[in-house]
Amino acid sequence: MEFWKINGNGNDFVTIETLASPLSSAELAAAARRLCRRRASIGADGLLVVEPSGSAHFKMRLFNADGSEGEMCGNGARCIARFAYERGIAPAEMSFETLAGLMHARVEGRFVEIDLGEYSFENGWIDRELTMDGAHFRSCFLRVGVPHLVLFGHDELSREDKVRIGRAFRNSFDLFPQGTNVSFARPVDRSEVEAVTYERGVEDLTDSCGTGCTAVALSASLLFGMSSPIEVHNPGGTNRITFDRLDEQKFRARLGGNTSVVTKGEVGPDA
Repeated sequence: MEFWKINGNGNDFVTIETLASPLSSAELAAAARRLCRRRASIGADGLLVVEPSGSAHFKMRLFNADGSEGEMCGNGARCIARFAYERGIAPAEMSFETLAGLMHARVEGRFVEIDLGEYSFENGWIDRELTMDGAHFRSCFLRVGVPHLVLFGHDELSREDKVRIGRAFRNSFDLFPQGTNVSFARPVDRSEVEAVTYERGVEDLTDSCGTGCTAVALSASLLFGMSSPIEVHNPGGTNRITFDRLDEQKFRARLGGNTSVVTKGEVGPDA
């Protein structure tokens, strides 16, 4: 099996295409668990798969490192768009299916921007106080393809604190029946935010999360009056979120940032 290793600001993926011979969901889940093991295999946050589509240039499937299938991933969508363009599967301006709906992307060299469409806080919340392990946060919650809890406050938390608190909120099924991703955010100035995300499925902090960056930017615009575009700095790099506010709770957002093709190769039998 041929693969490309691609990352979007440090959020890394093993990327394959199965256009001629699709694999079952069970086979892809098992492949993700095996291939994403760091040190023991290729290592990645997830497995991206290009499948045939009857309504777009291709269909994107995302399997997290634990084998669970995700509805969407912003950085993953940017990485798979570059993969599809460079492999001749799709043109520079393309559309592709995801479990969260149809996505549109534009590839300009390493920079890839995706139109995420419309998102609303209507079924989530804006500026609710939450407490975990004695730490108090201002929070927002919405779905950006996948559920995202954004926490502002307690900038002094260590990495270990964020992992512990992120995991606790991720598994607070009374609040989040499907679990949730958890982003810890801090405004830097009127157009920049620092953030790191505990990702559901990876079950750890990741170097970058595209949908997390989008959730952070939209939340910051509501809580702190920040305007588009907003740069969100993750440990792995910076994503640029451009958005239009459609009403009090609804936005149309675009996510842009760099991608890196790290290596290409064949999966070995021991992996």
